[in-house]
Amino acid sequence: MFNQPENDKYTKNLNPSNFNFPRDISADFDKFLDGGYGENRAYNDCAIDGYCSVDPIIYSLMEVLLYELKQITYYYIKMQELGYENKKIKDNIINYLSLILVGYEFNRKEFEILLSNINKEKESVKDTYITLCEKKNLDCQILKSGIKFKQFDLMSIVNQGEQQAIQRNKMLRTDTKNLYEIILNLIKSASIRLVELKCYTEDYLPEEDAILRLFNNLNFSAASEEKLTRKINEFAQINYKIHTKLHRFKEEYYGGITLNDVEIGVEEGKSVLVSGQNLKDLENVLQAVKDTDINVYTHNGLIVAHAYPKFAAYTNLKGHFQMSLDSVQFDFASFKGPVLIIRNFQYLLDKLYRGRLFTTNLIAGKGMTRIENKDFQPLIDAALESKGFEHEHKIASVKVGYDENFVMQKVDEIVEKIKNKRIKHLIIVGLLNHSPMHSDYFSKMEQILPEDYYVISTLIPSIKHNILYFESFFNSSLIYKILSHIKESVDFETFPVSVFITTCNQHTISHLFNLRYLGIKNIYLPVCTSNVVTPGMLKFLKEKFNFKQAGTNPKQDIL
Repeated sequence: MFNQPENDKYTKNLNPSNFNFPRDISADFDKFLDGGYGENRAYNDCAIDGYCSVDPIIYSLMEVLLYELKQITYYYIKMQELGYENKKIKDNIINYLSLILVGYEFNRKEFEILLSNINKEKESVKDTYITLCEKKNLDCQILKSGIKFKQFDLMSIVNQGEQQAIQRNKMLRTDTKNLYEIILNLIKSASIRLVELKCYTEDYLPEEDAILRLFNNLNFSAASEEKLTRKINEFAQINYKIHTKLHRFKEEYYGGITLNDVEIGVEEGKSVLVSGQNLKDLENVLQAVKDTDINVYTHNGLIVAHAYPKFAAYTNLKGHFQMSLDSVQFDFASFKGPVLIIRNFQYLLDKLYRGRLFTTNLIAGKGMTRIENKDFQPLIDAALESKGFEHEHKIASVKVGYDENFVMQKVDEIVEKIKNKRIKHLIIVGLLNHSPMHSDYFSKMEQILPEDYYVISTLIPSIKHNILYFESFFNSSLIYKILSHIKESVDFETFPVSVFITTCNQHTISHLFNLRYLGIKNIYLPVCTSNVVTPGMLKFLKEKFNFKQAGTNPKQDIL
């Protein structure tokens, strides 16, 4: 598994070190796709990576949603201070916060209903707070509301959302706005993970209260930059706990991660493609189709499911379907069956696939069918009615997961070398999934790497003695375990450690602060689209928190 690059003609192109599916498909594969790519590409107004422009109306409605959620949170925390708890309200707030990063255009009617319900819930929480104050003979501290819901008119709400955004931008200094944006990003990331975590436990999770307390800071424009920065740094510990706790719960439920071969391609038959990151939703789909002949394929980050032993018991789970990490649009257009968007899906979608998209999210996108109460019959019917795949087509076999015992054994050897001063600088490459766009950069790093530097990498399939390479998809949990283990014996304050994040996604900023909490000082971002990290935010992250961005010359970055 270590230090042995793959020689097979298929896995050489598709091994986990780059997962670089070709954009230019061969004539044989064009035949397999029935010309879907060329036929649809001209009408795709989204970026090739799946990020599209956001509907300004939806943006304004999202602004109102956040505004109302901040007010609910304020009154709920006030009631907590008076000894009042309501698990349902708390769960609702966390669920609503996790919606903010759903990557598609909302169905406006459903969004309108959601906003109306949130407003009613806010007013109910507010009334309860006032009643509690009166009973205890206390002065109520009521927030002034800038959004009027007396008569729910969509355009009125949209206009008010725009005005709220304009007013906020006028009131806040640029640095304060950036700090608010970081807080919101951390909250969204933590809420997404917490929603998934709650699939595996009904126990009280103190991290929920921590999220609400941090979110409540956004109600007050007078908060100093020093206070906001302190809150961000304090929350990093909570965020890290959520991440590690989720990983532990999933391993307890699905079994410890193992190293497995996963088929990339399709078998003959009716099929369903499942994309997103919530393993529990995938399990529910597999339970629903287990007595049918419908084949189920994972997509994108969901490939990690194949590393958990419990999923091996589902015979309907046939493998992974993905043509390229660069084009979600291409993948969905190529698949000859319905697509299920499960929770934590991170891409925006255009109009090409409407009518055969399904979702388990609280709100469906335009043209999507929402799966309610785990009733997957509409999805099953769509699969049975679809054309399906007429022939088997295998592209490659790739390795997913890892042998943790073997990895940690190697890490112990690295720790001993650090103690014996045989290693001067440790470099970690690959916190998230792999990114072929940075392969040249890391190839150069391999060439110029000094003898007393050591690299632990999921991206550089090297045979050099000072590069430990292992194949692992979506490996943040393993990287965190490695760093935590090394930290037990190595002082990160004095020993230099550099971490290169290789891909941007909805959790990138969260990972930056997780690593900072672990004591890593040299943290490098890749080039991110402005949908993930704007140029202004990147500049602020560099100046305020000393994060870095990988350039074109690794010699300048690490030496």
